[in-house]
Amino acid sequence: MTSKVIFLFSTITILALAQASRDEQVRARQLWDTTLLEQRPSAAKTPTAKRPPASLVKGALVGITVWRLRPSKPDDQPGVRALIHAETGDQEWTPERVAAGTLLAEGQKVRVSAEAAQQGYLYIIDRDQYSDGTKGDPYLIFPTLKTRGGDNHVAPGTLLEIPAQDDSPSYFEVKRSRPDQINEVLTFLITPQPLSELKIERRRQKLSDQLVARWEKQWKTKSYKLEDAAHEGKVYTVTEKAAARGEKLLTRQDPLPQTIYRLDCRTGDAVMLDVQLKIAK
Repeated sequence: MTSKVIFLFSTITILALAQASRDEQVRARQLWDTTLLEQRPSAAKTPTAKRPPASLVKGALVGITVWRLRPSKPDDQPGVRALIHAETGDQEWTPERVAAGTLLAEGQKVRVSAEAAQQGYLYIIDRDQYSDGTKGDPYLIFPTLKTRGGDNHVAPGTLLEIPAQDDSPSYFEVKRSRPDQINEVLTFLITPQPLSELKIERRRQKLSDQLVARWEKQWKTKSYKLEDAAHEGKVYTVTEKAAARGEKLLTRQDPLPQTIYRLDCRTGDAVMLDVQLKIAK
């Protein structure tokens, strides 16, 4: 067998394996989607979908969408635009979906929304991450009394967004705290009951490294993530905007999160996962 034939055979084998892996990921994401949708409320007059066997999706599902705000275009629906007040003048911005891990330029404005396939109470911790792998001080940025009055209850169909649309500012601005910062790390913690050791305050509060390390040891497990490639780059919908404001629940007819994470845990356990906002060089 000549070297050219061997190379061609190897290339075909690699491509076939890569395609098989992509197909498996698509099937897995479809199953996760079905499971999350089944937990959402039905729209009026919509027949109930058949629940997939519980054994097919083990653990917990958490959906996260990173929204990159870009200047609005004439064909963007007025209902999904956000008017942002800045020193340089007011401007309308439209949120669009990006995959988890997308490089974000300094100065980029972003929001993050979350939905869980199980009932619980959501806490979000923010830390800077540096090139040597170390992290900065942990801050609890959700819940606060400024956002939803401190209500951090999550359930299927409930969309929680940070910062909230009525927060000021209503977005995160990607900005390095020091030159070697490479990521902003958001840690999502969902517990079956409220954490009695925390008192919700009006603004973000600094947490001790020891407390966060204890939570990680207690609740952090292996996680897997899959993207919704077909909807990457899609803009906010009026329904998503209303759900993020707490005006409605998402139903089985509404868009799914851009990125879904599956976590290895037992039903009813607390879940904890990190989402990195990567800063472009």
